[in-house]
Amino acid sequence: MVEKNEFYDVEFVDMTHDGMGVCKIEGFPVFVANALKGEKAKVKIIKVNKSFGFGRLIMIESESPFRKEPICDHFFECGGCNLMHMNYQMQLDFKKYRIKETLRKLGKIETKVHETVGMINPYYYRNKSVIPFGEVNGKMISGLFKSRSHDIIDMKKCYIIPKITSDIVKYLKNVFVELSIPAYNEKARTGVIRHVIVRNSHKYDDISVTIVTFTSKLPRKEIIIRKISSRFKRVVSIVHNYNPENTNVVLGRKSKILFGEDYIKDEINGVKFQISHRSFYQVNPIQVEELYKKAIEYADLTSDEVIIDAYCGIGTIALNVAKYAKTVLGVDIVKQAIDDATLNAHKNGIKNVKFVTGKAENVIKSWKNYNVDVLFVDPPRKGCDKEFLETIAEMQIPRIVYISCNVSTLARDLNYLQANNYEVLEVAPYDMFPQTSHIESVTKLRLKKY
Repeated sequence: MVEKNEFYDVEFVDMTHDGMGVCKIEGFPVFVANALKGEKAKVKIIKVNKSFGFGRLIMIESESPFRKEPICDHFFECGGCNLMHMNYQMQLDFKKYRIKETLRKLGKIETKVHETVGMINPYYYRNKSVIPFGEVNGKMISGLFKSRSHDIIDMKKCYIIPKITSDIVKYLKNVFVELSIPAYNEKARTGVIRHVIVRNSHKYDDISVTIVTFTSKLPRKEIIIRKISSRFKRVVSIVHNYNPENTNVVLGRKSKILFGEDYIKDEINGVKFQISHRSFYQVNPIQVEELYKKAIEYADLTSDEVIIDAYCGIGTIALNVAKYAKTVLGVDIVKQAIDDATLNAHKNGIKNVKFVTGKAENVIKSWKNYNVDVLFVDPPRKGCDKEFLETIAEMQIPRIVYISCNVSTLARDLNYLQANNYEVLEVAPYDMFPQTSHIESVTKLRLKKY
């Protein structure tokens, strides 16, 4: 019987999906953060459930050769990164293993999974950073949340966001203090500053800053605008967003442009994009170029196909694939994203695309008469709606390229498609989120011939 607060000598035999070490005490599984497979250690049991428990790493007695000293001072308390204690090759191997095992166990899928495509420099890669603000003992703080909590770590430095983002956040914190503008207090529901969102362009110098407040007005906004724009010449857009809701959703419904335009410019494989503060855009610009190249390769295009890009966002996939196709149809539920996609098509002189606002599962039904050849699907973390998958199976679309950021929902969706006459040919993992357990992948599917 495993007891809470007791100490045990253990050996770690596996890893969980989020990078925790797995050991067994008298056959009872216990999960321990920051432990690696193959290590022997002393652990303290901190929680016991009916079928598993959680422990804390007390002392490593036999260390894995793949262990690496985290370079970040906040690693052991921050929820932003959870694999920084692994060397980078182990991170890549772990992610491939995780995809292969999840597809096999949850999806009943046996297919080829390629080696994870990593980065030359797996740091400072995020082009979008959402930084919460708060107060501790009357002092304003800003940073990232502690693991599994809403307590904010007052960030000194972050190794997965650009250095200029850290500089902007630190500078704004000093400005807010100087102007006596308080941070939002989540429990008391008082204060002003909730979040600062910074977006960086990879191909251009553009930076956008969005200040999210609990109050309908941003106090002393003229001074704030002047200070940011004069200190950081790359900032081309400053937006004020008003969010009075008691919610974990970052952005509220109302926004106002304070400086410049409501977008920054960027480029993926030669296609230019305007990205507004609300639009989804892949966070790793270096890796997304390689991922899209693989997605297009998997589609086996001949320039004569009709293509659907479901969950198309601002048209990143649709506009990248347009030059290889006859017609591209894009759909997304977010109107602002579709407006951006349409504008981006116009700006690039791409005329063989059509974008529609609506639920993918509803809109693609109206496209049955197009004789669609290829479907690109890049859904949110929750995966595809059942109705959407049913429509795909009914339409008998010959080729599918499925881009996923959540291997569990990918396994579920591929299992359905496999049961409906689709063959899962191969999967290519891409490390879009180094130092974290998140993994992006591209899957190639084909409709079986009767």
